[in-house]
Amino acid sequence: MRRQEFSYLLVPEIPALPPKPSGLPILFHVPSGVTKGRKFRTTWISYRALVEVHHYLDLTRPLAVEGSTWRPPPRAGEPLLVAEVDPVAGRVNGKRVRWASLRPAERLRLVAPDGGSMLVAVRGDGGPFTAWATVFERVSDRIRDRFEPRFPMVYPHRLRHTFAIRTLEMLVEGYYAQAAKLVKDTDGDAALALYPSKADPLMVLRGLLGHSSVLTTEAYLRRLDMTRIYRNAYERAGQEHGLAEITAAEREADAEFQDAI
Repeated sequence: MRRQEFSYLLVPEIPALPPKPSGLPILFHVPSGVTKGRKFRTTWISYRALVEVHHYLDLTRPLAVEGSTWRPPPRAGEPLLVAEVDPVAGRVNGKRVRWASLRPAERLRLVAPDGGSMLVAVRGDGGPFTAWATVFERVSDRIRDRFEPRFPMVYPHRLRHTFAIRTLEMLVEGYYAQAAKLVKDTDGDAALALYPSKADPLMVLRGLLGHSSVLTTEAYLRRLDMTRIYRNAYERAGQEHGLAEITAAEREADAEFQDAI
């Protein structure tokens, strides 16, 4: 997902956790109100990742929102008080509204029936949290300070890049086609497993990323030379901190292979 998409997701929009663990991806509907171009699409999430999301929703998040008196600031507009919540819609200030129709600015003003924001991520006071770039910046700084000074700055969009590369690898390797064999007796899961195995991997990835054309996906993947990106960042940081002489390191690495020639 793009940062705007996951930043403004509402709790009712998170998929339910399947009753049994599965190696197959779980469909995740991305509401049109937060997508680029306001176009609804479907992506997917792994079972393990969804378990972690539900752990947060069930254990950590309630500590912040329970009894919260948070209200949106006056400059944002009047509070949108929510009642009668279900996965598709809710009553907002007395009117039935579909979640998918709400834009980010409106989502920031939603107040849950029991208090706090309706967004998935919340602050300690129950208000909405959307400053994901600062989280990644702090973590990157902490890793550089404590473990590896050459660690590059990581931004939220890197998660989308990682998803794209990893998903394409699994599609090309026929991962999901093999997984389909595990669910022959479950029609719904079987259909999901066969979906990627019957389609071109790039076409599947195009739909998951929300690109308008497979040509966009191809151009996007060409730019994701992650080895080059990390190697260049590593070398630049090493030179800036005086931690390693790159040419000397290359000579030492070459020497490791001389006996194999």
